[in-house]
Amino acid sequence: MWKYAKENKFTIITFDADFFDLSNFKGHPPKIIWLRFGNTKTDFLADIINSRNAIIKDFISSAAYSEIACLEIK
Repeated sequence: MWKYAKENKFTIITFDADFFDLSNFKGHPPKIIWLRFGNTKTDFLADIINSRNAIIKDFISSAAYSEIACLEIK
């Protein structure tokens, strides 16, 4: 998955801390959006992601975040 995301310029959205660890080990891209929630409903996740749309877009595309591999959303 890591190689595929890197080659296709994807961002990985995950609940798994292992991806954060991988980004520290392998570097980026790909960028990681780490959702720091327990089990929850899809509608709740969609609302959280939509409400943070601006910061997510900036994190992915802005030069200001080019050296940051992981965005944690709590």
